[in-house]
Amino acid sequence: MTMTPSLPRRPRWRSLALLALCLAPLLWPLNRLAEHYYQDELASQNRQTLDLYVANLLGTLHRYEALPQILGDLPTIRDVLADPLRLEFLTNANRRLKDISSQTGAEVIYLMDAKGNTLAASNWDKKDSFIGRNFAFRPYFSDATAGRLGRFFGQGTTSAKRGYFFGAPVWDNGAVIGVLVVKVDLDHTETLWGKSPEQLLLTDNNGVVVLTSRPEWRFRATRPLSDEERQAITAIQPYPTQEPKPLNLSRQAWLVQTRAIPETGWEVNILAPRVLVDRSVSTVMAVGGATLLVVMLLVGLVMQRRRHYMDRIDFEARARHDSEKRVVERTADLEGLNRRLKTEVLEREQAQQEAARAQDELV
Repeated sequence: MTMTPSLPRRPRWRSLALLALCLAPLLWPLNRLAEHYYQDELASQNRQTLDLYVANLLGTLHRYEALPQILGDLPTIRDVLADPLRLEFLTNANRRLKDISSQTGAEVIYLMDAKGNTLAASNWDKKDSFIGRNFAFRPYFSDATAGRLGRFFGQGTTSAKRGYFFGAPVWDNGAVIGVLVVKVDLDHTETLWGKSPEQLLLTDNNGVVVLTSRPEWRFRATRPLSDEERQAITAIQPYPTQEPKPLNLSRQAWLVQTRAIPETGWEVNILAPRVLVDRSVSTVMAVGGATLLVVMLLVGLVMQRRRHYMDRIDFEARARHDSEKRVVERTADLEGLNRRLKTEVLEREQAQQEAARAQDELV
């Protein structure tokens, strides 16, 4: 009995697995491309943010840069330097400096003689008044007495408040007879930084953080200090400590961009968590992996349908072959039977003829 062939059902997962192994390496360049793309995008955004904050910072400083030079020409200022013991002159100068401080938004404005002693100040009526204090050790004083505009950022030794100091010489017949100083409060700038999603920090020429969006980073050293820098810190006292602790930032955790401010000797750094890039890259990889999986499933489905179609054709071909074979076999059987019948008929006819001849001979 001839058996009818059955349609084979053979899974093609080995071919699909081989296809997956061939396509999987495509995810690595996708990872690299996505990482570079999102890093460039983040860097571009951070550059704009950095430019904005630097412009805001410089705009604040430039508003006060010329103020001490202008105030040095006021008669009330010169009167005090001419006669520092006269109470009337001191009172007028204190009130005048206080009014100007209120109008301009400067934190403190004060006048020193050629030895660094403070004669008049806008905070004359405050507990932390600068009057009577000597600030000759500050760099802005030595620069101003040398005839230059002095600049300095540091924490006040009297008020314990940070600020940026502009010191301008007061001239008389070509000689410096005093120094007028304007202290600018930058706490508002730092407060704005704290509202940004990125982290910002500003380092001075010692590499010490003086402004930052994270208070715990303040007055930390971003690099080792030399002996000369340590001596200078001890001399001018810019920080609340003479031994700034190191600030260790992992380059693997942050994407850092830096902008130098030559006129102040500062560097402003913007730090973006690398997790922002990693998160976007992970999303791309997930989408890429899902797309690859869909492609593999579609290809597998096409392969399976094609194999099913080919198996169907093979099945039908074998079925036709078996059918034709059975027809041939039956035809051969019929032909054999027909031949046997013909032989039997001939034999019967011959027997009848012989019987007839025998009967004729008997008659």
